[in-house]
Amino acid sequence: MNKFVVIEVGSTNTKTYLQDNKLYDLGIITIEFKNNYKLNKRLMESDLEKLYDHIETLKKYECPILVFGTSVFRYLDDLERGTFLKEFKDNTGCDFTIVTQDMENELTVYGVLANIDYDGRLAVMIGGGASTEVSIVEHKQIIERADNNYGAMDVCDRFPDINNDTATSSYKEMVEDTLDMTKVPNNKSDILVLAGGDYLKFYETLKYPLEQNKFYKDTKQPWCIDFTTMVNCDNDFFYHKSLLEIQNENFESRSWWSGGTRGMRICVTTIAKVVGAKYIIPTRINMIYGIIEKMKNS
Repeated sequence: MNKFVVIEVGSTNTKTYLQDNKLYDLGIITIEFKNNYKLNKRLMESDLEKLYDHIETLKKYECPILVFGTSVFRYLDDLERGTFLKEFKDNTGCDFTIVTQDMENELTVYGVLANIDYDGRLAVMIGGGASTEVSIVEHKQIIERADNNYGAMDVCDRFPDINNDTATSSYKEMVEDTLDMTKVPNNKSDILVLAGGDYLKFYETLKYPLEQNKFYKDTKQPWCIDFTTMVNCDNDFFYHKSLLEIQNENFESRSWWSGGTRGMRICVTTIAKVVGAKYIIPTRINMIYGIIEKMKNS
């Protein structure tokens, strides 16, 4: 398949890409599927309408539209799942694939490894609003996994002040609290690759002092940062930078900045600690990159 659109529908963020000789990022829209499901015990029609409307705008590309759902869609019971899948097909003409946690992990790791020449050990963190998965990779094979049922939004729920203009909760205490919930892998890695979200957007917008990736070359993984420098910059982001000013300066993605960016920082630091990472490689690689690589090679 040479030309196709791929959509990943997550708990909060819906990401869209067009593959047409090269990959085009068509952006992120925010649909609060998980929060609204928790409140109402069902998928909200208003959220589904947003998704249907989004898909309608993509039909102008005149190519197959592949839709994959994670997180909250895994919670649906058999009746809910059947009703939703039929309604989705009726409204969009597209199929909706609910991806298991194992599939999401494997596809994302495949996206990280597909185009790099590196056989050493890596830890790959797949961060989301409601889950944080870690894979330890050696010789391009997953040798261990540690999956955690918390994510950036859960940290924000536990420490709601971090979504204020400046935070008041102690960074150290938030990390310690999150460490208590975290499964610790037996295998360690000096290098932690961040995947599952747009980490490059975060690091580049806030001008973290990134270095050229010294471990391998990949245009999707151009930078790295050492752990201590990252934590120092995080503290500046929490206590000395105005979240409102950042939102105003990045108006088109303001909801993204208020949707758990500080919570994700705690997740990143926690996982870096449990794997013993000295360097962090931020990416925007997610499950979709793995799907695209497999589709290109099929």
